[in-house]
Amino acid sequence: MEFTKQQMTITKGVAILFMLLLHLFCTKDYLGLFQPWIMIGDVPLVYYLALFGDCCVAIYCFCSGYGLMVGYQNNRTNYHKRNILRLAKLYLNYWIIFVIFVVLFAFLFDKVQFMLGNPKILLLAFLALDTEYYNGAWWFLTIYILLVLLSSVLNRIVLKYPNWLTLLFSLIIYVVAYLQRFKSIIVFDIEILDWIVHQLAYLGTSLFPFIVGAIFAKDKIYSKLVKITKNLKFKNVIGLALVVLMIIGHGIVQTLFVAPFIGISFICIFNLLDKPSQLNQLLLFIGKHSTNLWLVHMFFYLVYFRKLVFLPKYPLFIYMWLVILCLVTSFIINRIYMPLSQKLDTYLKSVLFEKGNK
Repeated sequence: MEFTKQQMTITKGVAILFMLLLHLFCTKDYLGLFQPWIMIGDVPLVYYLALFGDCCVAIYCFCSGYGLMVGYQNNRTNYHKRNILRLAKLYLNYWIIFVIFVVLFAFLFDKVQFMLGNPKILLLAFLALDTEYYNGAWWFLTIYILLVLLSSVLNRIVLKYPNWLTLLFSLIIYVVAYLQRFKSIIVFDIEILDWIVHQLAYLGTSLFPFIVGAIFAKDKIYSKLVKITKNLKFKNVIGLALVVLMIIGHGIVQTLFVAPFIGISFICIFNLLDKPSQLNQLLLFIGKHSTNLWLVHMFFYLVYFRKLVFLPKYPLFIYMWLVILCLVTSFIINRIYMPLSQKLDTYLKSVLFEKGNK
């Protein structure tokens, strides 16, 4: 009764849909962008729905923490090697997108000086060390890489110490990192030190949901929730009502600070709901493309195709249009990625596993 790989993929699909919703419509300055259908006072209803989507990173962190803990418990011997393989494939996927959207499109859209004019920025972004110059949504790429690299140590900590202590420690880190991220308490004039503090702030705000995900895997908490709610009457009605209340609550408390708590709660509620198989299949399909959607969507709505994305005028149609554009792009990317990934997978497995076992 634990989370399955399919459930985690579906949940990541929901997270990326939240991300697109957040980035498109979480603005009160909508004039000239879209025409809202429903207003709450002077604010479009879609703004509050988009605001709820700021839990997307927390959801992804939870899923990553959960999946990496399961992998660690199942096979600690080859854990590091499998993580090297995981990151190598991620880099390959990223580099394909980088070449297309940063290099090739720079020439196609006459942005060569802007995109390629600074060799240092270009190199740091290519290595996924400092990516925000090109795409604001790429900041999490660096953090995800760090979480994967640190996951062995983090998993040992989660397994060794009581949950309350681990949660308290990660929560304290979250609060400190949140203050640094949004208040810039510590600022250095030295570029490398400022970069380190910047990344630590991002890492600290991502660590808490990651740790919670690992604890869920460690103690099989989701199974316990399934048992508790198995025979609950009106489970779907209660679950949907709780989600609506969270949307309303976040609309009142409009701060990113609550995003991890909302995200973790949503994951549990969403997966406990009984959903139509067609909906699960659709979300599974989107989930399988979630990495590409995450890495390319901002190039569409902000960098190269802003007018095209907002052409449908109304939020629902704009949203569906961006999803379609990103999915079509993902298919094209995968046509390049899949054969290269298979070759990379075969090569690295021969190096990491076959030679390592001799």
